[in-house]
Amino acid sequence: MNTTPPRRTSSAPHRRRSQVERSQTTQRKIIDSALRLLQKVGFQQTNLQDIARGAKVTLGALQHQFGSRQVLMEKIVDEVMAPLSAFGAAWPEDAIGLPLDERAREFVQLAWQRVYAPPSYVAAWSLFFGCKTTPRLFKRIDEHRAKHDPEFFAHFVAVFPEISKRHPQPEHFAAVVFAALRGLAVMRLFEIDEEATKNQLEVISRIIVQAGKD
Repeated sequence: MNTTPPRRTSSAPHRRRSQVERSQTTQRKIIDSALRLLQKVGFQQTNLQDIARGAKVTLGALQHQFGSRQVLMEKIVDEVMAPLSAFGAAWPEDAIGLPLDERAREFVQLAWQRVYAPPSYVAAWSLFFGCKTTPRLFKRIDEHRAKHDPEFFAHFVAVFPEISKRHPQPEHFAAVVFAALRGLAVMRLFEIDEEATKNQLEVISRIIVQAGKD
């Protein structure tokens, strides 16, 4: 008599991905491939054939998802600029309650780690520099900047109210801080001394603290 217990099989069937999920996965692979190329070879040299090859999809699949290079680049513009308008990306959750020096240091570190240091930010600048000859893309970037820069600067002033007490136009001070962070990020196009970058970020933190002291 066979006493071997029957093999147990999983009662949960394998769920097939929906067409929407498959499309989203394909789009993600294409966008990631484009970002890598933008960082590596720049805007002008990033073409659909190389993007499709890097994403391991056919050129036809890429065109089915985005239609044209222009549409794909518009999608990438929206993606790479999203962190620049997301307040949560750069601000400590309990920022207002922290002492000024801790608040400044945490803000600079979070802004650097989440917005400026990632490779996608360098890809963004490749777009910014390269699309000047593509008016539609350049207008999209300019409209985004015009909308979100003032909001970002105003939020900086809200997080650092001490700045308002010493500067008649504190938003301009905020603009200088963000310009310094952008400058460090763009330098990542070249060989980077990470220790030097760490020290420079600390300098930015100290500038904020000094500006907010009575």
